[in-house]
Amino acid sequence: MAVAPAAIAFFVSSLKATHVPEPGITVEALEQELIELLQKEGIEIKGTRRVAGFGASPAIANDGFGSALARRPDVIGFDPGKRRIVFGVVRPDRGSLDSEEALEEYNVFLDHNARAGDQASVLYVIMPDTLVNEFTSIMTHYIHREYWHRVIIVPAKNKIASGAKGAPSQ
Repeated sequence: MAVAPAAIAFFVSSLKATHVPEPGITVEALEQELIELLQKEGIEIKGTRRVAGFGASPAIANDGFGSALARRPDVIGFDPGKRRIVFGVVRPDRGSLDSEEALEEYNVFLDHNARAGDQASVLYVIMPDTLVNEFTSIMTHYIHREYWHRVIIVPAKNKIASGAKGAPSQ
């Protein structure tokens, strides 16, 4: 893993865009890509929003952020090595990075087990590689510094087809 930018404690997945995207890549394809990455890292997938073959992601209680509604991650898993919950969200376009719902999700998922030390939940965020710098800026502006090291930015190998939209998880 590399640190990006150097002065910020966000960790960026070592995955880089390495191939020309296939036409028609969807939000579902990004979710599948995130699932595959998590499984390669030894994460046990416990639920998803769109990919068949897993249970449904549960709603996570909201302790008072924004609307106070429970939030559902795109992917949820368990890291048996670090004994912590892993949340995953798909951010396919610029509008999905800092909407009110997205900001609420970041806070809900990062606040989950926040006082558990090394067992505090971690958040993986997959997005087109062209959005990584903007997302990093958004995170440093809106998310508490003590959570930064638990945000894993995943630059997608695939690109979103033009016109494809994705809404934040709810």
